[in-house]
Amino acid sequence: MDSNISTPAIVIAPIGDCLTVWQEVLLGIEEEGIPFVIQPQSVGDVVHSAWQAASLSPLLVGIACDREKLVVHYKNLPTSAPLFTLTYRQNSLDRRSTGNNAARLVKGIPFRDLNA
Repeated sequence: MDSNISTPAIVIAPIGDCLTVWQEVLLGIEEEGIPFVIQPQSVGDVVHSAWQAASLSPLLVGIACDREKLVVHYKNLPTSAPLFTLTYRQNSLDRRSTGNNAARLVKGIPFRDLNA
């Protein structure tokens, strides 16, 4: 993963061709007005890749995904303890709310309830 990210943005690390599956998450981030950059990866563990992305992000928030799972991580959390994990089975509202919540973490405002 490229470590020269200078733009204040959430770093998103898709593993393989999976961004179309998780488009609602990206839209949720955009709704909150937080920029993101995409740093594609060819292989890797989703949880570790999300933590690495958070470590590279000037905003300390990283997301990694494959076709089965999406993980939102915060740099100050242990590598094995991501903030949010979604599976491809979850609905589009959960996906959008997860994107909102990733951006809200950056803003320092309360999360949206995924069950509301």
